[in-house]
Amino acid sequence: MKKLTFLLFPLLSVLLFTGCNKSIVYDEKVVFPDNNWAFEQKAITFEAPLKASEKPYSVVLELELVGTPNVEKFDATFTLISPAGGKTVKALLFNFVHPKEPYLKGDAPNKKIYKLTVYPKRFFSETGTYSLEVNQFSNKADNYGIHSLRLYIEKVKEK
Repeated sequence: MKKLTFLLFPLLSVLLFTGCNKSIVYDEKVVFPDNNWAFEQKAITFEAPLKASEKPYSVVLELELVGTPNVEKFDATFTLISPAGGKTVKALLFNFVHPKEPYLKGDAPNKKIYKLTVYPKRFFSETGTYSLEVNQFSNKADNYGIHSLRLYIEKVKEK
């Protein structure tokens, strides 16, 4: 019995402290080949199965850059389409020189993650699959230096 307790305690401790983040209800990341969000791949669509909720969620995008991008800012639109077809469009701006939120360090010294909260408090009133689309504005040029795009939706922490 002592041996079993000795083996289970470290395992349970690790699970307790590294367990999944239950506040995140959707999380997906798209990695671009050759660190280039190519002009031909203009729109990225995420399909998020969500349950209706009376509590708010935050919708967050992260752009991970490698090295120095070939642009100082990145313009895009964010389109949210409900299961019933209702559509909301919002303009986005990732400013790499003067970001709204401080960038995070990536998993390598030359990687930076720029975070943009699209909706700090968004209510999802319908159960079903929501389409969330990020559509880049570009002057028909590739966007070298963009490694990935991550979208996650998390419950807003109550105070």
